[in-house]
Parts: sequence; structure tokens; C-alpha cells
Amino acid sequence: MNSKILYGMAALIAGTSLQAQDQAAVQKEIELAREVIESYVETRQKIAKEESEWASYQELTERRISLYSDEVADLEAIIKEAEEQTTSAEREIAGIRSDIRVLRSATQVVTDSLPALEQKVRELYAYFPSPLKDKLTPIVQKLGAKNMPTSDRMALIIGVLNEVDKFNTDFTHITDEIKIGNETKLVDVLYLGVAVAYYADKEGKTGGMLVPAEKEWQMIEKDELAPAVHQAILYYTNEIKPAMMVDLPIEIKDLKIGN
Repeated sequence: MNSKILYGMAALIAGTSLQAQDQAAVQKEIELAREVIESYVETRQKIAKEESEWASYQELTERRISLYSDEVADLEAIIKEAEEQTTSAEREIAGIRSDIRVLRSATQVVTDSLPALEQKVRELYAYFPSPLKDKLTPIVQKLGAKNMPTSDRMALIIGVLNEVDKFNTDFTHITDEIKIGNETKLVDVLYLGVAVAYYADKEGKTGGMLVPAEKEWQMIEKDELAPAVHQAILYYTNEIKPAMMVDLPIEIKDLKIGN
């Protein structure tokens, strides 16, 4: 065979082989490019999805932040109001505690003065007229009772003084027995407060005065006063109308009560 033909066939065969190799390489490059493009598109899709999800999450987060900010503002307002109320309450408590200290101090002053006041009332009680003394005996017996609160002890003293004041601003009429010599007589007695009392029997023959004295009022016999005293008592009890002025003497005595 002609050498030229052989060379030509060899060249043709070689060229055909190279062309086939080039096409495979191109095809491979195309496949690689397609894979890269698909991967890129997929990546872009993922990025777009992530961006969309992130935008939604961001919006939700912003809403939550706004909601939490409002809640925080509300809580701060509540805390501020509570602090103001606490401050106000603390001031009130401080004021109350101050009042308590003042009251305790005043109570202590009263407590310290009670024994002397109670003793003074007992001394006065000894000079009370019998109707007043009979009424106040249960109260006076409680003076200075152990374990009694200060307020109750002071209430007893005030109660005694109130009864004395009421008795002293009014007339008091009683029927009583008095002993004259060896004889006991029933008489009407008219007390003019705690200053003086007048007595007379029903006949207007026996009469006199009672003046303050320790333990029992002193009786001053003055039968000459009996008619006038008897008449005054009849006026007072409305057994005789209209009432008229009755002249009766009065004796003023200086009394020293206690020390």
C-alpha cells in the first residue's frame, strides 16, 4: 500500500480520535456548567427563602419587641406608682408611729399621775353626802385596782367627778332616819348640791341643817327652821303650788381635805 495513503489514513484516524475526545470534553464541561448553574439556582432559591423567612421573623420579632416594650413601660408605671404609694404609706406609718410615741408618752404621764388622783378622789369621797356616797361607793372601791388599764382607771375618776358635778348642780330630796337624843325620827332631807342640806319632819316641828364633814355630814339641830324647811320641801315636791321663795340660812365652812 502506498505510504501516502497510509499516512493519510493514519492522520484521518488520529483526527477522528481527537475530535471525539474534544466532544467528550465539551460535553463534560457542559454537564459541569449545568451542575454549577443548578447549584447556583438552588442556592439562590435557598437564599431567597431564608431572606423571606428572616423578613417574617424580623417583623415578628419587632412586633414582640414593641409588645414587650409596652409591657415594660406598663410595668415601670406600676412600679413607679407602687413606689409612690409605698413612700406615701411609709410617711403615713412614720406619722402614726410618731403619734403612737406621743400618745404613749402622754399615757405614761397620766399613768404616773393616777395614784395621786385616785387618792384625792378617795379623800373627797369621805366628804360626800350620803346619797352621793351610796351611788359612788361601787366605783370608788375599784380605784387603784391591779391590772386595770390606764384608760379604765382614768374613766373611773372621770365618772366619779361627773356624778359629783351633776349632784352639785341640782337639788336632791330623800327620806332618811336621823337620831335625835334617844329618839329616831323619819325626816325629809333636801340637799343643795354638796354645800348644805336641810331636814324637817312631816309635822314641821323638828328640823335643822346638815353641813359637810368627814365620813358623815354634821347635823346642826335648829327646830326653828323646821316650818320653813318643811314648806320648801312641799314646794319642791309640788305638793303646794305655786312655789314661793323660802328664806333658809346657810353656813360656810372652810374644809381642809387631804394633805
